Amino acid sequence: MIDSRIDAFMCVHSRDIEYLLEASLRSYQQHFPDKGNLTMVTDNPAALRAFLDAKGLVPGAAVSGDNDWLSASELELPGWFRQQIIKLRAFEFCRTEHFCNLGADTLLLRPIATTDLIDRRDPVLYYSSHRLPDLHYRFEKKRLRNVAKILGVEPARSFRYVDFINDFFCFKREWLIALNDYIASKYGSKPYVELLKGLSASKDQTRFGEWTLYSVFLLDVMHRSPTMRDARGAYLTQIHSRLGLTLSRLDSKIVHLVQKSFDPNVIRQKLMKVNPGAAQIIGATAWADAGARPR
Repeated sequence: MIDSRIDAFMCVHSRDIEYLLEASLRSYQQHFPDKGNLTMVTDNPAALRAFLDAKGLVPGAAVSGDNDWLSASELELPGWFRQQIIKLRAFEFCRTEHFCNLGADTLLLRPIATTDLIDRRDPVLYYSSHRLPDLHYRFEKKRLRNVAKILGVEPARSFRYVDFINDFFCFKREWLIALNDYIASKYGSKPYVELLKGLSASKDQTRFGEWTLYSVFLLDVMHRSPTMRDARGAYLTQIHSRLGLTLSRLDSKIVHLVQKSFDPNVIRQKLMKVNPGAAQIIGATAWADAGARPR
């Protein structure tokens, strides 16, 4: 019998060990029925383990430190880049053929089926369409070009899609290993240090991106043809601002709360109109009692 479980992992900075993480984990427990093992990687394992134990969350989860997966020179890089390297090495701690990266600020609002993630035995590659070349589209287009230069290819196929940002991103073990081998063949034994040293996490975000790197590698280096699906709308909503929250119905399967200071009571009230079950997840956390807080 084929094992249909899918491992998942989270990269959790110590500043994210709070209410939104609790809501994310509760949504994962409730809405990902085909879950395998969960691995959580953090810069503060003791604090994260204490938080999980106090909340009674994911008791079987493995908790490890950044230093378990990064070299000394990689640990000197900014945290934003360190997390991306860890994601690109997830085949070292996830055991299933396919595995997903869940953002610590991402909620699974409705059940995520295996068919949402896997088609024709390979992970679905999601992208987000843009009706107009808005600021976010231009940002991702610039990142795509920079990533293509890293890989040494013309992004002919990936340029049709541009935006591969997806905070429940599913990888294929074989393909992720191939990507790391390819990067090492071009940049040596410490490729990510070579590529990222001297970059600023605040000013140079278009210079690198793990999901874009993986996607361009599949489409334009390996010339794979995974099932492509538009995530925008019913599958994924990304909320960048209070205005975005006001305009959104929150009726998608997944929501990524890019800004961390949203009022959870506003989110709960909006969810009550379209998804009472998800509203209960918010209501069951201390986040709802805390209200909006500056970050």
